[in-house]
Amino acid sequence: MAIPDAGLNIPYGFDADAFRDAITFAAQMGAPPDPARRAKFVRQVAGQTYWKDGVQLDDPPPMGRNGQPLDADVEVRRPDPEIVEDANCAIDIERANADEIPVGKFLNTKAVVTLLDVDYAKIQGCKELRYNGDRYASPTEIEAPGLFDVGIHTIIYYAIDES
Repeated sequence: MAIPDAGLNIPYGFDADAFRDAITFAAQMGAPPDPARRAKFVRQVAGQTYWKDGVQLDDPPPMGRNGQPLDADVEVRRPDPEIVEDANCAIDIERANADEIPVGKFLNTKAVVTLLDVDYAKIQGCKELRYNGDRYASPTEIEAPGLFDVGIHTIIYYAIDES
């Protein structure tokens, strides 16, 4: 058996694929049984269009400071966000600490999401988490440790809508 050479001092016998499989199994085992309550990561899709009287405008109309068209008859259409549902992860719902909450915001809970590198690649760029009927946003990634050549990522999302 050849030892992979990633510039790391990997001990003989460490099987990264077996480790990933075991962690993925544990994440799937801990997921809610109801698929509607499982983690869904939301990625906004760029490319809004502007419409007036049922006709798409070729150029963006003049905009106000708030980013909205000055002409009230112009409709802004945004594409539906992309929903990623197949990322295996572990989620811990915790109380948010006062020192990590932006001033003037009162967020009671946070979701600490832990993913392996293969699942992290699926959700990169997602700005919202929907989990167990609740919505979380403002993702903050903390330092990504790993185990030899397996990357482990931790992202904190703060509650914006809880049931």
